[in-house]
Amino acid sequence: MQSSGNHPNRLSWRGAMALAGAATIPGTGAAQAQAAQERVTPAGQNSIDLVNKRAQTNGINLHYVAAGHGPVVLCMHGWPQNHREFLPVIERLAGTYRFIAPDLRGYADSDKPYDGYQPKNIAQDMLGLLQAENVERFHILSHDLGGPPSVALAYLASNRAMSLATIETPFFGLSSPGYVDPRVTYWHLGMHANMDITRFLVEGREDHYLRHFFRDFAYNPDAIPEEDVQFYVMQMRQPGNLRASLNHYGYIPQMAEQTKELTRSKLTVPMLAWGGRRSFGNHCIDSARAIANTAEGGVIDECGHWVFEERPDFIVAQLSQFWPRHN
Repeated sequence: MQSSGNHPNRLSWRGAMALAGAATIPGTGAAQAQAAQERVTPAGQNSIDLVNKRAQTNGINLHYVAAGHGPVVLCMHGWPQNHREFLPVIERLAGTYRFIAPDLRGYADSDKPYDGYQPKNIAQDMLGLLQAENVERFHILSHDLGGPPSVALAYLASNRAMSLATIETPFFGLSSPGYVDPRVTYWHLGMHANMDITRFLVEGREDHYLRHFFRDFAYNPDAIPEEDVQFYVMQMRQPGNLRASLNHYGYIPQMAEQTKELTRSKLTVPMLAWGGRRSFGNHCIDSARAIANTAEGGVIDECGHWVFEERPDFIVAQLSQFWPRHN
C-alpha cells in the first residue's frame, strides 16, 4: 500500500505556560504524578491543552504530557526528539483519543540514568507510567528508536495493548527472509553507538549536527521548522542528555538480542507499520509482517524519516482508520 501526492504541511509550534499550580495526582503503587497545564498552538490551528506531569516508575522519574479524551494512546518517541514530535497527531486527534506522551529515559526532562536502556526495561518504565495514570487498555504509537521498546511492551502486555503502530522503526535481531540489519545501511547507527566519539564530535556543535541530521534524513529538507530545531538543540545541551540519549544506540546489541528472543513467537497484537520512501522504505512493513500475526501498512511516498512533521495528514488518516478497528 502506498500513499500518493505531496503533503509537506510543516507546522510551527509555540508553547505558552498557563500556570495551573501543582497538583498531586494519586496513582496506584508508588507512582505519583505532578501536573501543570500548557497551551500549545500550532500555526494556523486551534490550540490544544497539554498537561505536563511527572511520575516515578521503575526507579526513575519521567516527564510526560497528557491531552485529549477517549481510548488511550501511549506515544514512544525516537532520537533526538521527545514527546514534542507527536504534537501534530495530538492536535488533530485529541478530540477522539487520550494521549500520554513521555520523554523516555535519557531524554529531555526525564531522568538520565547510566543504564537500563534495554527494550524490556523501557517497557517496564511504560507499564509503571500507565499504572500512575490508572490505564488498563491502550494503543501504542512509536517512532524510530522508540520502536524496539514499543515492540517489547506489546509482547509483555499483549493482553492489554489493543494495537501497535510503529512508524519509521529500525528492527534489530530478526532473521526473516530478505531482512537486512539497519546497522549495515545507516551510517549513524554505528557512530552513535560509539558514544565517546560521538560526544567528542557533537558537544559544542549540537546546532550544526542536529540541523544536518534533520535535513539529511528528510525528503523535504525543511520538514523540521527552525523553531523546533532550536528546541531540540536546547534539549541536547541539557546536562547529561547527549550522553544518556546515546545509550539508546549503545544498547542496540542488547536490543537485538531481546527482540530475537521475544519474536520467537508471533506477536498477537495487531500492527501498523509505515516507512518513508527516502528512509527505511519496506524495512518497517516487512519486519512487522515477520513478527506479527496481523500487520498492515507500507511505504509513504515523498517522505523521509520525520513522518509526523513531513506527512502529518497522511499518517493521521492511517491511524484514524486503524485504531477504531482495534478499540
